[in-house]
Amino acid sequence: MKDKRPRLCKEGEPLEGRKVLDVVLRSLNIRSDNPKAAMGFEWQKIIGNRLYPHVKIVEIRQNTLVLRADHPSWAQITLMQQKKILALLERRFPSLQIKSIHMLIA
Repeated sequence: MKDKRPRLCKEGEPLEGRKVLDVVLRSLNIRSDNPKAAMGFEWQKIIGNRLYPHVKIVEIRQNTLVLRADHPSWAQITLMQQKKILALLERRFPSLQIKSIHMLIA
């Protein structure tokens, strides 16, 4: 019995990872031109390689970026870099109007 579900690949060849990601994002209605999504895509560049594994975006509440750190030390380091992060966000994503950072600890 043949599976009748539509497939993403052509003639049995798998798609590249980027194409699969594009399909998934489109199906979830997440567009890279949306400033919130773009900020998420660039989060590693914004926060830096050292903090990236430990500090994640939770949400944006009004003008506050809510972040979650996996340890109080990473939260403190992030808050020490708050001015730099906010300046970068203002330069790259002015439409989000992020003015402060709130840290949660996991």
